[in-house]
Amino acid sequence: MADNAMLAAKRHNDVYVERFDDIHSRLPGAKLGWVSRLRSEAIKRFVDCGYPTVNLEEWKYTNLSSMGDQPFSMAGPSVNGIDVKDIEAFFLDPAPCHRMVFVNGFFRQDLSDIGVLPEGLRLTTLEQMLTEQPELVEEHWVHSLDDYEDRLSGEQDPKPFSMVALNTALSPGGPVLYLDRGVAPDSPIHLMHVVVPEDGGTMSQPRTLVVAGEGSRVTVMETYIGSGNDPHLVNALTQICVSRGARVCHYKHQGEGENGLHLGTNHVRLDTDSVYSGCVFSSGAGVSRNEVRVRLEGKRGDCTLDGIYLGRNQQRVDNWTRVDHVAPYGQTHEVYKGVMDDRAHGAFQGKIRIWPNAIASQARQLNKNLLLSEAAEVSSKPELEILNDDVKCAHGSTIGDLEEEALFYLRSRGIDEAMARRLMIEAFVGEVIERFADVPIRNHFKQLFSQWLRQAS
Repeated sequence: MADNAMLAAKRHNDVYVERFDDIHSRLPGAKLGWVSRLRSEAIKRFVDCGYPTVNLEEWKYTNLSSMGDQPFSMAGPSVNGIDVKDIEAFFLDPAPCHRMVFVNGFFRQDLSDIGVLPEGLRLTTLEQMLTEQPELVEEHWVHSLDDYEDRLSGEQDPKPFSMVALNTALSPGGPVLYLDRGVAPDSPIHLMHVVVPEDGGTMSQPRTLVVAGEGSRVTVMETYIGSGNDPHLVNALTQICVSRGARVCHYKHQGEGENGLHLGTNHVRLDTDSVYSGCVFSSGAGVSRNEVRVRLEGKRGDCTLDGIYLGRNQQRVDNWTRVDHVAPYGQTHEVYKGVMDDRAHGAFQGKIRIWPNAIASQARQLNKNLLLSEAAEVSSKPELEILNDDVKCAHGSTIGDLEEEALFYLRSRGIDEAMARRLMIEAFVGEVIERFADVPIRNHFKQLFSQWLRQAS
């Protein structure tokens, strides 16, 4: 069995190297020396590391064996099979917003509605940005292959980053959002990624870059959707840089089809007095992993991480978060809530590390889970790693089913059991959604959750 696994892994690697050799000269920025070098380094790193396995602590709950023995084919531009009516149910309401749509990782202008952008805001594609202002991309792309949170400690295991390396090597691009100093658009930025599976399985590599200049403010919504019976892999990377005094509210809906596999990674860096509020709402794909890595690199950084993950049938939903307090006086508030039904399996791994120089840091981490059936499972592993004494930190985790006493109380008031259960689940998840400051996005998430509940009943 081990020999078979090694042969399959080698076959995957050989195929990806062949694909890289075939397409790298046509990828965005191919004529730029630093881009070409970075992509070559990335494919080498992926070949050296291969797919992450459950033997890695960070990936212990994400089993990629469902990807099978054959590598996914690279998705190409899709101009047929999808139009506005197929995706308008996922548009933010009420309008307006600035919307970009990508299908299989390629920009579709006919589905997008960028509108009139305020002065100082750029919303464009990676291809265009690398043509016109490549220097705005270089710093952030170089960071994507860092051994991120551990480079200061001397821990240099690149294996957990192999899918980021694969994205760097093969991504045809994605949206780039750049805000100059003090820019604060009134409308959200909606970035939609749509999968159109092809025969035999399709892999797309969407890549997003958000750079918020000093004192700027922006709300960003990412949507990942897809359908179809063919298997598909989405290997997405989003990089967000929050400059001094800037504020970024970042929401993500991950809802691909049941035969999909979603691997999403967010890399976030905070400067002095900056604020990042992020939420991941995960309800789609047969297997999903949403990874969030945040570094508070400047003093008084403020980070809020929320997560809602919903599973039914035999879905596997993995959430992995890491927050590093590198500078003093930072604070982190993290709440992840999961609801698992049928034979679904959910997982939460979260670590907050307080570095030696990060004095007066405050951090709170909480993971709560509801199991709606006896066969459903959740694994929870919250962690704090504190390397100095001048901190205020706490963490906790709960796993359980609906409280019988509360159900009895509602039923004694004339509410039938199905409605009573629904009200309790809505209250459990709604506690997170109600905190969202952006009303259209708050309503959008409520609608997504109500739709999931209806489908589950």
